[in-house]
Amino acid sequence: MSCNESDRATRSLPRFSQFSSGNPDGWGIGWFEGNKAFVERAPERADLDVFFEDSTQVARSHTIIAHLRNSTRGEPAQCNCHPFTYHHRGRDWLLAHNGWVNYVDDHPRAEGETDSEQIFHQMMDKVAEYEQGGPIRGQYPALKQAIEHIIDTYGSNIRLNLLISDGNQLYAYNHYPGKPIYMLRRSKMYGDAILVSTQRLTNEDWREIPADKLLAINRGEILVLSDSVI
Repeated sequence: MSCNESDRATRSLPRFSQFSSGNPDGWGIGWFEGNKAFVERAPERADLDVFFEDSTQVARSHTIIAHLRNSTRGEPAQCNCHPFTYHHRGRDWLLAHNGWVNYVDDHPRAEGETDSEQIFHQMMDKVAEYEQGGPIRGQYPALKQAIEHIIDTYGSNIRLNLLISDGNQLYAYNHYPGKPIYMLRRSKMYGDAILVSTQRLTNEDWREIPADKLLAINRGEILVLSDSVI
């Protein structure tokens, strides 16, 4: 969720947890206070975990990222639950990934075993490398190039549904045939909020995000949609 003002997701997160039966290996909720990310996560079914309910009440931010885990690599453990955190240029970043990347290279800074955390660190390394290449090299093209690097390295048969945020921008990317990411614009008293999810959580007008294009959302407003990454 990306909002014009700091908000909670007490309407959406309980509905999101109803999909836990197909994703029983863990849950996580991440949000930002200033430049710092806060993450609550546990290797439990979200719909059966009181701690998940408590966390939905605590999480308040311009940007909230939540994840339900169905493990493909790495046992059910807290360190393998999304979202993952990375500190870059004075800010924390969060990533949640739905899909898989087979035969992924391990990254020395990763704490868990998942392919998701490995590619997050690899992507952020590429982001840093790109930004260091010149004074006007920005965050958006850096992240787009980092996603291209992952696909070039591991092949187009990998599956990537990605939500990435630095607390200001929320990025969404879909490379997962048959499993789109949906977007909903919702009006609030303070302005707009945008929700993105691999599941339609309500009967409202959810729209599919175009596949293989990087979407950037800035506090409840669409900032840019890239041309095709591959």
